[in-house]
Amino acid sequence: MAGKEKETQADQFKYVDVWHNAENERSSDWERIEYTNVPKYQQEVAFNYNCFATIQRFANEVRVKGEDFIAPLYFDLDSADPSISQADSVKLIDFLTIELEVPPTDIWVYFSGSKGFHILISSTAAGVQPSNYLHKVYKHMAGYLIHRLGLTTLDLVVYTSSRMLRLPNSVHAKTKKYKVELSIDELKTLTLDQIKELASAPRKNAAFTGEQRREGREVRPKLADFYENKREEQQQAIATTSARYQKEKYNFSKDQAPACVEDILAGGWKKEGDRNQATIQLACYFKDAGHTKAEALATLETWVASHTSATAGYQVQQRTANTRSVVDVVYSQDNEYKFGCAFIRSLHGEKKIGSKDYQRVACSGDLCPCIGSDEPTEAPIVLHLAQTGDASLTGKLIRTRVMVAGKKHTPYIVPKKIEYSCWGYKGCKKVHCPLFDIPTHTVYKDMGVANRELIQMTGTADDNIKGILRELSGIPSCPKFTMETVETTNVDELLVIPMAEQMDSKEADTAEGSGHYVLRKVYAIGGLDVSENKYYELDGYVYAHPKNQESTVLIKEARALQDVVASFKLTEESKELLQVFKPHDYSPECIEEKLAAICADLTYNVTHIVQRDETLLALLLVQHSVLRFSVPWDSSQLRGWAEAMIVGDTSTGKSAMIEKLMRYSGLGARVNAESTSRTGLTYKMEQSGSGGSWYIVWGAWPLADKEMIWIDEATGITKDEYGEMTLARSDGRLEVKRAVTAETPCRVRAVLTGNVPKGKMLADYGQGVESLKDIFNNEDIRRFDMAVFMKAADVAPEVYNQQLPTYPSIVTSEAYKTSILFAWSRKPDDVIFAGDTIDRVLTVSTELSKIYGNAADIPLVNPADQRNKITRLSVALAVLTHSTDGTGHKVVVHPGHVEFIGEYLKSLYNAPGCGLNYYAKLAIKEMEMTEERYTKITVDLRKIDTLKGDIKFFEFIKLFARQKYLRLGDVEAMLSIEKEESKAIVNTLAKMRMVEMTSGGYRKTSRFNAYIAYCFKLGLFDDMEDDY
Repeated sequence: MAGKEKETQADQFKYVDVWHNAENERSSDWERIEYTNVPKYQQEVAFNYNCFATIQRFANEVRVKGEDFIAPLYFDLDSADPSISQADSVKLIDFLTIELEVPPTDIWVYFSGSKGFHILISSTAAGVQPSNYLHKVYKHMAGYLIHRLGLTTLDLVVYTSSRMLRLPNSVHAKTKKYKVELSIDELKTLTLDQIKELASAPRKNAAFTGEQRREGREVRPKLADFYENKREEQQQAIATTSARYQKEKYNFSKDQAPACVEDILAGGWKKEGDRNQATIQLACYFKDAGHTKAEALATLETWVASHTSATAGYQVQQRTANTRSVVDVVYSQDNEYKFGCAFIRSLHGEKKIGSKDYQRVACSGDLCPCIGSDEPTEAPIVLHLAQTGDASLTGKLIRTRVMVAGKKHTPYIVPKKIEYSCWGYKGCKKVHCPLFDIPTHTVYKDMGVANRELIQMTGTADDNIKGILRELSGIPSCPKFTMETVETTNVDELLVIPMAEQMDSKEADTAEGSGHYVLRKVYAIGGLDVSENKYYELDGYVYAHPKNQESTVLIKEARALQDVVASFKLTEESKELLQVFKPHDYSPECIEEKLAAICADLTYNVTHIVQRDETLLALLLVQHSVLRFSVPWDSSQLRGWAEAMIVGDTSTGKSAMIEKLMRYSGLGARVNAESTSRTGLTYKMEQSGSGGSWYIVWGAWPLADKEMIWIDEATGITKDEYGEMTLARSDGRLEVKRAVTAETPCRVRAVLTGNVPKGKMLADYGQGVESLKDIFNNEDIRRFDMAVFMKAADVAPEVYNQQLPTYPSIVTSEAYKTSILFAWSRKPDDVIFAGDTIDRVLTVSTELSKIYGNAADIPLVNPADQRNKITRLSVALAVLTHSTDGTGHKVVVHPGHVEFIGEYLKSLYNAPGCGLNYYAKLAIKEMEMTEERYTKITVDLRKIDTLKGDIKFFEFIKLFARQKYLRLGDVEAMLSIEKEESKAIVNTLAKMRMVEMTSGGYRKTSRFNAYIAYCFKLGLFDDMEDDY
């Protein structure tokens, strides 16, 4: 059988890899050939010069990763002083032939031709079977022999899965000597010079013929036992490299070893066969705990000697050598061995006689001070906040960038370090209690980010916390131990949203998590310095929330980040990019020419929405508005951020235009008003648990502080909800005085877009500007710096379907973004008004106020603050056209900027879709009350039977003078008249355009107010006395 097996292996594993380096030629590639062809290769291809073949033989004709192989035991002994390697070779031969009883016919000895010796032993004699890890077993054997025999020249580097050895009788490139075979007697008796002399020529069958070697070849029992013993030891060690143990983390220290290590050090290994595994585990512990190799070796040599008995069949010397070999491997750089909690506990003893229990390895369970680690060895996984809900991330360290949208104002205080102490340990038989194997029966448990119980203990009662800590300890139900909180820590509850990253349009399209609203509740421990409305890079562990299983993150570190504004730096490269926005000079004509070129570029290359330059320019002005600046007429710094309202018929391209431009710049936030509310825009109050504390979650508007927001479908928010934002829009700060009092900056550039409300079109109004009254209250209209009205009929149908011409691109996305960030980063002192610019502001403001200022119920142009709006937009235009001083840092506003803004606003408000000019003229007529008009109105009112008498007429005037809105029933009740009489009055008033119907009732028009004022001016009711 043995013969057949040998033949089968020889037939199956018949390939070797060969290589040579011919004299004065480049190295050859590795080549795989049959072993029987090696002599031919050596002579005819390599010319017997510097040629090699693998010691391994393979079954595959081509190289395959991880393939099995067969190889003899091989040892390479090499030294700068070859006499030392010769002496070591003799030691090794004696060990093989005397102690392991290997006959010389199973051993090959070679002089390498330079400084060393190669010793090979038949794989058949050792009982070696093919595998893909033989080199690892051989290395383990060699490591053992280094310490067992005191070998100093045995090379461990040669143990790889494909190891080349020089072919016998080939020439060494450096020494020009041959690698020659020696007999064992020659190795022992010849001097080094004599051996080198033998290497001057090839030798064949120096020790035995091939036939002699084959005749008696068989398994040698002692050698096979030695090989199998080392193979098992190596495989046992490899078991500790399992992925199962790679994931385990420990906090080892020199001062406090775990109970399992102390148990094995004190009592030795529990059963024969586990010594090597126990040695590996102890060596791994010593290394991870910071012990030096010498310290570990000293301890383990003493340990193995003290637990080795004469009856064990081993000599102390043998086990000491094996221990040294293990320590060498564990402390080596390519060490793969790991300490494993479950692995070391598996080294229990045999079952006791008459008992079902094993002789267990001591363990302190979950209270082991070495389990867990707050500091991971691996780098955190960097991802978007939206991805933190992935279940596969549970328990893993992640890193994400966020803005803190809300923070619970009162932090939690929870246990951080707990003392567990057993006072009933005497006579205790609960061997599985974590305190049982601890000599002091007292242990301390530290809580960190690896413990999601910190979250579980927030917002809960003391009794529940005690239950959590008891379960965490792993202590069985027992009344004989105490728990005491030694140290506490803070836990802050935060609400976070993803940080708005700067990205180009392609990145924005492909970014994971983009386009979805993401809000996460996370927890920061240790009192991290985290504030609301600030950006942070968070490191923490993903967990399922213990109370509701929602995804959350327990934060271990929070690093403050600069927002896009603070991080912007004006460099020389930036200044060069901004030159594209500069006109030839700053006259209105040159400014208009440059803006036309900019708008054409963005239209044809970005938005593809033509003939909408007025809308495009409105967005550009809002984007380029600054935060604040100073003006002569106000001691306080003036608001600089601009707001624009864009109202249009459906499908006029307003949303598509803004979306594309925002993507092009990578700046700004979008909110769809149809899917949000006041709470989504400003703030909402949230309560932490039933009956818990309240905290504020800031909405999209304040979260866009110092930046820009686009509210799409703005008509989806009611007038009253917009009214709650009025103060924030004016003052730049949002105040909350509810269950929690708070304030946050709210300096936001804003563009609001929406269709005409109630399904109408701009053409359905007398003037398109009247549509604003259906969306906003007067005071909210007044806070817009400008409004644009996009009528469907403004663009001819054929324009929508034409193929757009090509246009040279002058405004790159980088230049566009840089220009906006330049505006956002300007300080109040960075704005300068040149020459008579302020005078032009006042002149233009007066002119516009005269034209549009009388439209009091649509106060887009209000005489009281129009100069502020003109200045605000002029500054934005100066930034857009990169009008700066010599340094490039300060913005210079010229009269030409002011004049252009004046003409631009006229073009907006005189446009057919708006008609504010006509509306203001009508308002003037409505408010004018001449004697002729007064007489005509009075005559018509007196024709009503109810109002013919002076008293009733006086009551009628007094009623409408005091009330803003009146319903038909109110008129009837307050004048004490019949329903038909009240109808007659209201109908007449409506016919005379003195009241108009609203959802709140009939409202007086400016004509009625003017008539009432004229009545009192004439003193018609001076003699009338009011009874109440």
